[in-house]
Amino acid sequence: MIKILVVTVPYEKTSAGGAAKSFLNIFNGLKENKEFQLKILALNTNKLIKKFLNPLGVGYFVFIPKILKIINKFKPNIIITQSRITFPAIASANIKKIPIISIVRDTSDVCPKHVDIIGYGKACPGLKNKKTCNNCINYWRSLRVLIGNKVQGWQYSLSSDISTIIYKFRYFVCQINLFLINKATVNLVASELMRKILSNNVDSKKIKVANITPIKNYSPLESSEKKNQLLFVIPKFNASHKGLDFVLKLSRFVPKDYKIVVVGSKIPTAKFEKVDNKIINYDQISKRELNKLYQSSQLTLVPTFCTEAFGRIIIESFVNKTPVISSPNCGANSFFIKTDFLKVVPLKLSLWIEAINYMIKWSHKITDNDIKEIFSQFSIERSKDEFSNLIKQILF
Repeated sequence: MIKILVVTVPYEKTSAGGAAKSFLNIFNGLKENKEFQLKILALNTNKLIKKFLNPLGVGYFVFIPKILKIINKFKPNIIITQSRITFPAIASANIKKIPIISIVRDTSDVCPKHVDIIGYGKACPGLKNKKTCNNCINYWRSLRVLIGNKVQGWQYSLSSDISTIIYKFRYFVCQINLFLINKATVNLVASELMRKILSNNVDSKKIKVANITPIKNYSPLESSEKKNQLLFVIPKFNASHKGLDFVLKLSRFVPKDYKIVVVGSKIPTAKFEKVDNKIINYDQISKRELNKLYQSSQLTLVPTFCTEAFGRIIIESFVNKTPVISSPNCGANSFFIKTDFLKVVPLKLSLWIEAINYMIKWSHKITDNDIKEIFSQFSIERSKDEFSNLIKQILF
């Protein structure tokens, strides 16, 4: 019996986040393997640590003693970890000389700003040096205003000064994080895009592209008639770097009888009061309701500004037979580059207007065979087999 300790942060089953859905699918898949005994350790910081230490990126390091205690008690053969808890987990695993698989979902913990944007629609190729990062952090004050993350004038405020100081401190935290990632046995990423970015600072031999974004097969819902709407799915936190303000600007230029449905978070009224007649906004909804929205929409829009290590929304849209327009920053693009139901467009308003009109006019159809192929490539079964084989390779 192989004992596996899974170290992560708590995830709600109802969470709309792709990382949460993917992790739960991986965990449930591994549980089905009778050769494995799994123990999950879900740790979250208290309010005080969240307020003062988490912004610096060091809050979860307080859990090293607790992780070591669980290791001593459970005596795992291997550890699997993801999210910000990854770094104390890797440190603990190295202290106890236990192999550890680190799932790297995004660049938020290896970029001092949390979001690896270096220009309008441009993502950073990887941590280079202190001077380069400090210049980027200084420019970030203006860029946050440009992408709609902050109001005009914020870049001259005390709050802006404090953020800049914190980000410059986080440069050193990111260096520690990268050092620890290099100490993991294997780092799993979802795409070649993420492998390329991470390999600038991490030993490429320790990076492996794997199916860490498995999706559940499901019975199709009742047939949904396509409506004159486009879909934009956002996380529950501030979504400027996911392209929210870009979409709000874009809504002014969609065909006259079309609307954009924004789902996943409630948008402040002030943000879309000028285009409220073109926007339908829903907060978090159930998986079933989200699938209905995918199925009833003509297109799904994924205009992310930062590195989207994969972009689970893209495959969720495809399996609901809805084409996607995506920015070049999405790792999932490379898996579907030869299909006609994905269009990759640089983040320029005029190009997206043109792409929307083109995709609506030609109405590319996603067939049952296309969906079957997607499920076979990103199934829980395939993920379970990949993880099982990797664990055995590491241990034996």
